Amino acid sequence: MSEIIVGLDIGSKQVNVVAGRLDHLGKLEILGLGKADTTGHVSKGVVLNVNRTIEAVQSAIEQVENQANIHIRGVFASVAGPNIHSVKHRSAITRQTEGEEVTVTDVDQVSNDAKRTFISKGNAIVHTLPQEYFVDTIGNIYDPVGISGLKLQGDFMMITSPQVEFDKTKRCIESAKDKMEIEGGLVFSPLAASLAVLTPQEKKSGVCLVDIGSGMTEIVIFHKGIVRHIAVMPFAGDSITADIEQGCGVSTEHAEQLKIKFGCAIADEIPVEEVVSIPGINGRKTKTISVKNIGIIIEERLKEIVALVEAEISRCGYGNRLNCGIVLTGGSVQMSYIGELFERVTGRDVRIGHPNENLGKTFTEEIKNPTYATAVGLVWKGIKDIDEREDIYKELRKDAPPIIVALPVAPVASSANTGKKETAEPKKSGGWNLFGSFKKVAGKIIGEDLGDSDAYDKDKV
Repeated sequence: MSEIIVGLDIGSKQVNVVAGRLDHLGKLEILGLGKADTTGHVSKGVVLNVNRTIEAVQSAIEQVENQANIHIRGVFASVAGPNIHSVKHRSAITRQTEGEEVTVTDVDQVSNDAKRTFISKGNAIVHTLPQEYFVDTIGNIYDPVGISGLKLQGDFMMITSPQVEFDKTKRCIESAKDKMEIEGGLVFSPLAASLAVLTPQEKKSGVCLVDIGSGMTEIVIFHKGIVRHIAVMPFAGDSITADIEQGCGVSTEHAEQLKIKFGCAIADEIPVEEVVSIPGINGRKTKTISVKNIGIIIEERLKEIVALVEAEISRCGYGNRLNCGIVLTGGSVQMSYIGELFERVTGRDVRIGHPNENLGKTFTEEIKNPTYATAVGLVWKGIKDIDEREDIYKELRKDAPPIIVALPVAPVASSANTGKKETAEPKKSGGWNLFGSFKKVAGKIIGEDLGDSDAYDKDKV
């Protein structure tokens, strides 16, 4: 048996902690699952109340320690938030040994140079993800190790998070226990989920992972095994709950219960005569609500979310390269017919991503719920990397010479090596109106309404 690895995911509804290890067959054995409520303390992946969040993390960790009979001192943890962005950045080095083959040390040097020369004021670098490499005049190289040349150049996707939000997440984890360590740095949550729900074949052929949580919908696009695009949208399960609350005139708590118990993504599948009774507050009359009306509210909000996802796919230029379509995961994808609705609107193949890829013996069957995709993926992060090339390089580094650290230079501020200085983004105005303001903005992105066919018109993007 291999060592025990712990994944810790701080979400807007709850903290999830999972402990696991590889068994003798190479499958992931789940040893424990801990969870604790974070409602009101974490919003859209951002920690609001540090002390309460620390308490939730402590509670979830203690549950796993008792279940697996272990003492947790290190975790692989996630970071999320609506202000996580990606920027393309290019870096290059001139090697000292002309005519010899590129080594893993050279690859590490160009990656370190990318981190050193990249500037994003007020942001922390979460990931430096390689795209393709260039060796002298040869471009579009997936793995440059072993190719002869003098100049090595790499294109990287720099994923950043606001430093303040990043530090608060770290503090909540490191303060949960004495000498608690975050192993390998924080991981952008949908990238962790991809390790649990996507296959290597899907990543190579082209796939879009859509992680619909309670506070946000997060998108990751893979093509040829490489992360090509990420995006975060502030509309997800909580948006649906708010719509039910407003449309049915019920409390937030009752709206959440109605969504979970009667949620259906296609209203036509619900019988007209089906109703549900909501008890009145403080002696008020019981309220009768049509389940079909609940379905209509859910379907309309989901159509808007789906259309925004499709617009993001088209905008990034990979619309025609996703041979494996869309994989849905996250806590809000459990309602019936959601996959069919995505297929109807996008015209793509869609499946629900459960974190049961290569799972072995499990402490509980509950772990196969999409809610735990990120936490299970974080356990996998302790075993394999998001980029398959990195797993190969780990072996090569064992015999590689140490990296030569260059003297610090004054970096040029650039978001895409165009010579243009970065400018601070304007502050966004106040909250979104549930229907009015959203449709005004969405209209600019996706054009006309979907219409009766529900099909997304790609020509209008």
